[in-house]
Amino acid sequence: MKSVLILFGGISPEHEVSVITGLQVLENIDKKLYKPSVIYVDKDGKFFLLKNIKSRSDFFSARRSLISFGKDANGGFIKEEGWGNKKTYPYAAFLAFHGGFGERGQVQGLLESVGIPFTSSGQEASAITMNKELTRRVAESVKVPMAHGMSVFASEIKKDIAGIALAVTKELSLPVIIKPVHLGSSIGLNIAKTEVELQKFLLEAAFIDNEILVEQYLSLAAEYNCAVRAVDGNLEASEIERPVSKDEILSFADKYQRGAKKSGSGMASLSRELPAKIDEALRSEIQNMAKKIFVACSCKGVVRVDFMLTTDKRLYLTEVNPIPGSMAFYLWEASGISFRQQISDLIEQAVRDDAQMQSMDLDYKTDIVEKFIAQKGAGSQ
Repeated sequence: MKSVLILFGGISPEHEVSVITGLQVLENIDKKLYKPSVIYVDKDGKFFLLKNIKSRSDFFSARRSLISFGKDANGGFIKEEGWGNKKTYPYAAFLAFHGGFGERGQVQGLLESVGIPFTSSGQEASAITMNKELTRRVAESVKVPMAHGMSVFASEIKKDIAGIALAVTKELSLPVIIKPVHLGSSIGLNIAKTEVELQKFLLEAAFIDNEILVEQYLSLAAEYNCAVRAVDGNLEASEIERPVSKDEILSFADKYQRGAKKSGSGMASLSRELPAKIDEALRSEIQNMAKKIFVACSCKGVVRVDFMLTTDKRLYLTEVNPIPGSMAFYLWEASGISFRQQISDLIEQAVRDDAQMQSMDLDYKTDIVEKFIAQKGAGSQ
């Protein structure tokens, strides 16, 4: 049986949401094919193996064992603290992080460095898609429309809020939408309709992120979400959903606290219209645009791409989620693919992606070190 790590939690405002997604994966992974080992990353960034956890009901009672990662001649491994040289060499790691270092690329870099395949975009693509300003620049390069906007740094806001607000109103007309650049799940998202609100919301955002995106407010008709995945050489787009919001913009409360009678099932509990009741032309436009940005950002695994449709019937990219809430499993189930199969597909694709990377010859042979050691003179003591 293949050993698979399921990693979730981490230093993130979306820590609890990540826990829900990770436990959903644990309960749905095909245990005839894979032996799951649950790795919980606490809010201080420490990695723990949860012992004897089989379902969500065991999460709080499971015994925790601190682990470390390493690599030797047999490949990447994890090792429990206090267990001598006992090592586990996983087949792959399933990442269920949201926000923070688990979705932004740091954990991906760790796993790449020790040679453990993982089910998400790589370090580079994760960093790009978790940065709304970098996503904007990539989107512009491939002509995927986004609302006109500008970014400002938190340090500048704190130093001269009046000056920054003036610069914003010179570039954009009120109302505007204020978004922390690095945070997901609509955390810190606000609409500023007056100059007083603009300064207030900019200052609030400056204390939860180091860069803030300000975008022109567009008259919203509907929001749409579509997932994209790359499996065995094929790029696939899921069915499309229309989230149902009680707020003017889709909020954290809409996503995780109000939906589906507060079931606590993560993004799967969001109130939604699925499949969205749209014509074939709009459906194709959303799916094609989602695939286009997936490729442009060099994504892997499964991502969820969010869009907005304005009252004048224009489609705009909102954001790219490199590890979507609940793994967007409900979108694929609406396309006829079970959650269990989705998990297996992602694991096997991660292994194929890693094998392709390992097949590259990155050992560029030179004798410059030998020549440097043999050389005397400059730089020697």
